[in-house]
This record gives sequence, C-alpha cells and structure tokens, in this order.
Amino acid sequence: MKAIIMAGGKGTRLSPEKPLLEVCGTPMILRVYSFARSLTDEVYVATIKGHVVDEKLGRLLKVVYTDGRGYEEDVVQAVRTVGFPALVLPSDTPFLSWDDVKPLFECKSSICTLLSRGRFVGVSLWRSDNLRDYSSVEVEKEVINVNTPDDLAKANILCKERIL
Repeated sequence: MKAIIMAGGKGTRLSPEKPLLEVCGTPMILRVYSFARSLTDEVYVATIKGHVVDEKLGRLLKVVYTDGRGYEEDVVQAVRTVGFPALVLPSDTPFLSWDDVKPLFECKSSICTLLSRGRFVGVSLWRSDNLRDYSSVEVEKEVINVNTPDDLAKANILCKERIL
C-alpha cells in the first residue's frame, strides 16, 4: 500500500503555508507523514510545482506533482500516478489515528471515503480508479480538520489540554 499526503492547495481560508503550520509544536504535514509511515514505507506528498511545501520539503520527501485543479481532481491524478492501493490523507488532519482509518480497510468498494460526523474530511482509500464503485464510511469520532485560524487555535488548545 502507498500513502499520499495532499498538500498543494491554495490555502484560501488559512494560508498557502497551511501544511507547515504547527500543531503541538510540529508542522501538520509532518504529523500526518509520521502517521502515514506507521502504516507504510511508501509515502508521497502530492503538491503543485512551486508550492511552499515543494520548496521547503521537496528534497526530503517523495513528491508527486499535480496540476492544481482542485482537491478531487488532484487526488485522482495523484493516485493514478503512484498506483493502487493508496491511502489519501490531507495534510491538515494532524490527529489521525488507526481507529480513524480502520473502517476504510473494512470497506469493500474500489474507493472508500471517510465521513466524520456526516462531513467529508478528505481521507480515502483507493483500491482502483473505478469511480462508479464508491462508498462513504462514517466514523463516530470527530476527525479534526484544520481549515481556519479558529481550527488551528482549537487544535493547539487540544494539545495543551492533552485531549489528543
């Protein structure tokens, strides 16, 4: 299995440097990378050429370039580039755990996407690119997704309170 960390967005709600912003004293992308490495040795970062992530981490991590057409299109491009199966992880989900993604591995569809409290969080498992064989899998626990300055502040408060 491969893991792909999506880190090439425009960051319009927070900052283009969002993946590099710190949660619990560590850049979010490195927290997600550490989690991905606990599952597989084959971890890629998907970004666009010239993105701040490429400039700062491109020499340290395996990079897959996408066209920057939007999250969904870039995910399809990235998984087709690295191959299957592939676990897709957004760089702004700094508290992911095995319990969060385990239901994806129990799902039998070609593409299984995680829902947290009814919301898509961008985490998915791709066994193939058969876009017609698609399922959403709900997890009870809230998956923290950092999209705004308030989300970032809340994530860091959770660290201080040692809730996560």
